[in-house]
Amino acid sequence: MRNAVVRLALLALAALILAVAWWALLRDGGEEREPSAGRERLYAVAQDDIVSVAVRTAGGEAAFRRGADGAWAFDEEPPLPVNPDRWGGVTLLLSGPEVERVLAGTSGASDFGLDAPSAVVSVGLADGSTVTARLGDRTPDGRNFYAQAEGQGAVALVNAPWGEALTRLVSEPPLPSWFYAIDPARARVFELERGGRAVTFLLGLTEADGEPSARVHAGGAARDLTAAERDALRALVGGPGSLRALAPNAVGVAETGLREPPLIVRVSYELAAPTDGQRLASAVYAVGALLPDGAAHYAATVDSPYLLTFDAAWVEAAAALADRFGG
Repeated sequence: MRNAVVRLALLALAALILAVAWWALLRDGGEEREPSAGRERLYAVAQDDIVSVAVRTAGGEAAFRRGADGAWAFDEEPPLPVNPDRWGGVTLLLSGPEVERVLAGTSGASDFGLDAPSAVVSVGLADGSTVTARLGDRTPDGRNFYAQAEGQGAVALVNAPWGEALTRLVSEPPLPSWFYAIDPARARVFELERGGRAVTFLLGLTEADGEPSARVHAGGAARDLTAAERDALRALVGGPGSLRALAPNAVGVAETGLREPPLIVRVSYELAAPTDGQRLASAVYAVGALLPDGAAHYAATVDSPYLLTFDAAWVEAAAALADRFGG
C-alpha cells in the first residue's frame, strides 16, 4: 500500500511540473519579445557585395580582387590566385568589425595615431563605391585599435585581432602554395639536380649540444656543412629574390628551355600553420633558359598553370652550389 501511495504522489508531482511548464510556454509564446540589439559596427557591408580590397601599412600595400567566377586573386596581371587556406574568413572580416566602444569627446585624430594611420583598409563594392577605415594606435592594454571610418568623425575601439588579420595580408601575403617564398628557417630539405647529378642538403638538424646543423649528400658521400656554407645555403633556400608569374602559354615551350631544364630544384619545408595534421610541404621547380632581358630565368612547377620566372642572380647562385658540391 505504501508503495502505491508513493507512486501516486510522484505521478501527481510530475503532472504539476508539466502543467507549470506548459503554462510558462504559452505565456512566453503569447508575448512578443524584442530582438536582442546587435553590437554597433565600424562599418557594415554585405560579403557578397565586396569585389576588391586594398590594405596599406608602413610595410607596404596589398590589393586583391574577386573574379567573375567568384575566386579571389592578387590585383595584378596576370591575377595570381590567393591561397584558399590562408584566405578563408577574410571577406567576413571585411564586412565590418564590431565596435567595442565609441569614444565621446575625442579631441583629434593625432591623439590616437589616426593622422598617420598604422593601416588603411579600402573595401570596394559591386556598385562602384568604396568603404575606407583607418587604424591608429593600439590602446594601452593592447586589446584594441583606435579606428575611424571615412566620413565619420567618431573614433571607435575595434578588436585588435581584426586589425592584425588584415595587416597580415601585407606582411604575410596569402600566396598560393606553389609560390616559392618561404621562411629559410622552415626549410628541411633542399635538393639541386644539374647535369644528371643531384646534391641534397638536410637542414634543421640538431647536434647533441643543441646547436643547429646541416648536412650535404652528394655522390654517395655525406658531411656536415661549415658555418659559412650553411649561411650561404640559407640565403638560397627561401626562394628567388624576385618571382613572377606569366600568363599560361605566354611563351612557347621551346623558348623557355623547360623541355630539358638545366636545373631542377626540390624543397621541403615545415608549414607555418599545419593543416589536417600535415606539417611538411614539398615543391619541385624546373628552371630553364634566361629571359631576353637577362634578368631572370623561366621556371615552372606541376602545381601551377602559370609560367614562372626566377631572378637570374638566385639561379646562378643555385647552379654554382650544385656544381661545387656535385663535383
